[in-house]
Parts: sequence; structure tokens; C-alpha cells
Amino acid sequence: MMKKKVAAWIMTFAIVAGIPGSAYGEVISQEEKGRGYVKPKIEIPYEKGTENHENLPFKMIPKDAAEDLLDYTAETTPVGNQGSLGTCWIFATYGNLESFLKKQTGIEYNFSENHVKYISTKSDTKTKNPYAFDYSVYTGGNFWMSLAYLTRGTGTGPVLEADDPYDEKTKRSLSVTLEKTATGDYVAGAKILGDLEYDVITSDWWKTSEHKSYIKDMKAMIRKYGAIYSCYNSSNGDYHIFKYKDGTKGLAYLSNIKAERDSSEIPGPDHAITVVGWDDGFARENFSKSNRPTKDGAFLVKNSWGDTWGENGYFWISYEELFQHTCSVTRMTDRSSLYDHLYEYDTLGCTSSLVGFDDRITYMNQFKRTTSRQQKITAVSSYFLSKGITANVYISPDRDVKHLRKEATVTIKDTGFQVIDLDTPVTITDSRYLVAIELESSEQYLEYPLEDKLSGYSSNAVAEQGQSYIGGSIMAIKKGQYKDLTKKSGWEDANVCLKAYTKDTGKILKSLSGAEVTGYTDKVYTGEGIRQSPTVTLNGTKLEEGTDYRIAYNNWISPGIATMTIVGNGEYCGSVAKQYRILPKAPEITSISSNSKGCLSLKWNRPYKADGFEIYLKKPGSSRYTKVKTTTATSAVLKKLASKKKYYVKIRAYKKVGNEKIDSKLSLWRSRTIK
Repeated sequence: MMKKKVAAWIMTFAIVAGIPGSAYGEVISQEEKGRGYVKPKIEIPYEKGTENHENLPFKMIPKDAAEDLLDYTAETTPVGNQGSLGTCWIFATYGNLESFLKKQTGIEYNFSENHVKYISTKSDTKTKNPYAFDYSVYTGGNFWMSLAYLTRGTGTGPVLEADDPYDEKTKRSLSVTLEKTATGDYVAGAKILGDLEYDVITSDWWKTSEHKSYIKDMKAMIRKYGAIYSCYNSSNGDYHIFKYKDGTKGLAYLSNIKAERDSSEIPGPDHAITVVGWDDGFARENFSKSNRPTKDGAFLVKNSWGDTWGENGYFWISYEELFQHTCSVTRMTDRSSLYDHLYEYDTLGCTSSLVGFDDRITYMNQFKRTTSRQQKITAVSSYFLSKGITANVYISPDRDVKHLRKEATVTIKDTGFQVIDLDTPVTITDSRYLVAIELESSEQYLEYPLEDKLSGYSSNAVAEQGQSYIGGSIMAIKKGQYKDLTKKSGWEDANVCLKAYTKDTGKILKSLSGAEVTGYTDKVYTGEGIRQSPTVTLNGTKLEEGTDYRIAYNNWISPGIATMTIVGNGEYCGSVAKQYRILPKAPEITSISSNSKGCLSLKWNRPYKADGFEIYLKKPGSSRYTKVKTTTATSAVLKKLASKKKYYVKIRAYKKVGNEKIDSKLSLWRSRTIK
């Protein structure tokens, strides 16, 4: 049992450190241990009332804790050892996830911290890693980074420890990391408790109702979900060795944040841990005399410094510690039951946010169908940065915002990440479709959750035009009142955090790659986009525009070479592209005269986008026009013509596209008798 090892470890440590093994009230230093918590870029203020505090037990600790109370069964998994690397955030994440799964299913998992370490950091200097944050394996991370890893569709996890055992190396090829196979476990919900906001210098913050509520929320989360993720300041306090009533030694900690309130710099959390239980009667005398809490009570914590440290890897932290960034997984599902295809732009998760100033805001993604199988949208997910708000989910099976229809409504009870199942799956009918979430609240401020390129944190974030949009109410969106996020100043590299999950229906869509397209011709520029009305047939069947296909145009506004792409709709997929020419308008001869002997002077207008002109002349007695001059100007003088003879003139404009010249029709003829 746990307490049989504790005394042996403390004696061993005391001998190594030169401390008498029989001493009471010893203090040990942990400077050599790795930490690695990095403050996230998203800040969520703590709000009371997110958990039920009724009937919280006086104590709740795991069976194998020092007191070995069989009545309390908080689920735990074995203690890990991060070594000297900054990977505490990964061990704390999996301490939470493994406990949650053990509580829900009774199955004990051991997930690979190694895989998260390599995929999430700059561990391959030769290959660009789109999943990596800007940190090294020594820098650290946070729960937001873990969520990005656990909820995306590629470069994801969890991976089993047996398939990727932990090591303290810092470099590995990205290809090796990507070869590892994730389990079918998917995080479909996570709660981020939020952070207390108070003045740690001038106030007795540990006495406030907010802090007391936060401590109770932590307890309630442990009771509901199992061991939870949290953070504290690990390097500015005393790890104090105390004795239990039976003489066994234990370890208790409280940082010096309270004692150093006169300091201009108050240290924040630097270490993530897994909080597994609590004891309201844990005596304040168990802490160092130099930094003793005012009241009894402490959390039992599983650390990531190995099972030879502390109480087999565990120790106690006073309720009067400044805990921050407390989180927990709240829902797990199987990837294969949730989706066959996951559509997303937020590979690195939520790294930033944009505050909306209305009581309704909407964010929307346009996704491109990536398979020839017919799909139905079954669920969406997002990060929610305020609680007590309403989220309305809208889906358009095609790219038309007017077709957005409400498919689900939920009340957001917790800040964090949440998968929302649709009331009825929606079949995709276009090669592109729309997913939108409208948030509404008359009391809470609303925020757009974003993945943004942040220097020193998420430099690998990428965004393109035509992906993410933001606006006000869904009614405004349907009226076209929305903005491409990349066109908003300061957000050129941002996407909204909104995923779509689809399942195959079993139907294979018919490909248009072999379709025959007829009935399109070259057309003259009119000042507007030049469309076509083609006939499309596939295997002898005539297809209907709008039902079986839609037409996308490119370079169709100006003279040049336009592309018409026939894109599959409904039961058809793929595309076939055809080109046609948009001819410049024919020029108009505005002036023709012969004021000098043997000369003919001409002037004409320049049609839109015309690069040059060709002059054609019909000589007396001839029935044919012959090209006599090419120019880029809009005037010319033809010389050495026969006096007192009548000549006819036409002019053609042309547009150059690469090596191809696109000619206009010839202008109307003009004539003049030569002087």
C-alpha cells in the first residue's frame, strides 16, 4: 500500500540531502524537477454557480491514499514522471482524462504523454509541423493545447503509452510521430472553470467568497468527473514533511504568495497537477511553521515527478493556495460513432477571441466536401467562452446563406469545449456547405472563439479567404450582412473555432469528371459577368442545373479567358471545367479625315481592357479588308494612299492573355476619299 513506501522514500531523500531521517518538520527543495505550465492566451473569468455544492463529503480521497479509506473511491491511475522536461501539462491532462474514463467505464487507460510532447512542440527542426505550437519540450504548455490535440481530426490522440513510451528526448521526426495510431476515444466536452480575479497584493483573497466557492467547485468537479486538472505555483513555497497519526510521513505544500504580498511581482502558476481528492480536516499544523494556512483543509494531489517523490508521487496542497486554470473532461465518445469525416480550420484550437457588442453574434464556416460519398452532418462543436448563454446551430446543406436553418439549440452551462448533436442530421447537397452558431444573451458579453496566428505561441495557424465569417444575428447573416474574418483588420490569419462532424449515408455520389458539356460559346464583354447556359450530360442522361450541378465561374468579369466549372450537387460530385473567351468590345472609329495628300488620319476609342488594335483597309476596287497596321495607340495616320480614291476602314481590338491573343469583332466601317 501507499504508506508503506512513504517512510522509505523520505528516509532515502533525507540521506541524499544530508537531512537527519528522524527529524520532524523537514522542508525539501524541488528545484531540479521539471515543471512546464505556460499561461494560456485565452482568459476566462471565474463565475460562481457552475457546480452543485450540496452534500459534499468532509473528505474524498483515493483508496490507495495514505489513510486508505475504502469508503472513498476517487479514481486514479499510476503516477508518471516527466523528468526534466516541461511536460507537466500533459501528465495533468491525462491524469484527468484517465480518471474520467475509469470513473465512467471502469477501464484503466495509460495514454502516451510522449505523443503529445512531440506533436505539439518544435521537436522536428527539418519538417514543418502544422500541429506544433511555438514551444520546445522544455517550455511547457496548457490545457487549451491539450484540447486542440484531443479534439482535432488529424495529428491527434490519445495514443496508448505502450505504442509510444515516454522518453526525455527532445527531437523526433514528424513522420515517426504521425505513424502512431490514436485510440477511438474523443473528447466531446470539457469544462474550464475560469480564473479568479482579485488583488493578491492588497486583499485577503483566500478569505473571499469567490475563493471559497472556487474550492468547492473543485471538490464538486472531482465528485462528478474524477481527478481534475489544475495549476499552482510550485517553486515559491515549502514542501513540508509532516507525520500522520500513525507516524507515517507525508508531504504538504503552500506557496509563499500570501506571505510575499508586499512584493511588486507576485509569481503565478508554473506547474500543472492532477487533483484527486480532499480532506476538510487536514490539519494546518501539517504545513511549515513559516508559512502555515489559517485554517484546516487541503487537496490531495497526484504529481508528475515519479512515484519515488512525495507520498508515492502524491502530496497535499492547502485550500489557501492560489489555484488557477482548473479544468476537466466532461464527456467522452467514440470517434467512429461521432463521425466519418471531421471538418475544421482550428488545428491549434482556440488561441484568441473577439468580443461582440450585440446581444446576438454569429460565426460561420464554409467547408468543402472532401469525399465522393454522400454525407450527413450529425454534430458541430465549438469553444464557448461564456456560460449561461444560448447557442443556436444553423446548417445550410449548400453554400447559400439564405438556406441556413436552425438544427439545434442548447444552453451553455460551462465554459470550455462542447460537441452539439443536431436534432436531425442534414444531408450535404453541394460541394460546399455552411455551418453557423448564433450566440445570444442579454446579460453576458459574447465572444467569437478564434484560432489566430500569435507570435511566440501559434505561428503555425493559417487562414484563407472564404473559410470563416462573422456577423451579428443570424437574420443579418441571411441578408448578407457578414464579413470574411481574414478581411477584418488585425485578423488576417484567423479562423473561427467551429467544427462539423459528418457520417456517410452509404450512397456513392456519381462523378462529373466524364460529363459532356456543350452549348457554350465565346461572348463579347458587356460590362457585366458573362455566364453560359451549357447542356451537361453524363452517360446519356441530361443533368439539371441547380439540382444535379451548379456552375462556378472564374475570370468571367473582364475580357480574357474565362473558366466555367460544372460542380456536382445532390447525388453528383466532382467537377469538369471548360474555358471560353470573353472578347473585348469592338472599337468605335470616332474620327476619319484626309487633310494631307495621300494620307488618312484615324481616331477611335479604347474598349475596356483592350491591349492593342489592328487596322484593316479595303482599297479601291477590292472586296477584301487587309490588315495594314498594328498599334497600341488610339490614333493612326495611313500614308501613301492613292489620291482622289475612296478607302474603307475597320478596326479590331485585342486582349493578350499569356501567349494567346483574343480579338474583338471588327468595328463598323468608315470611309473617306483621299486628298
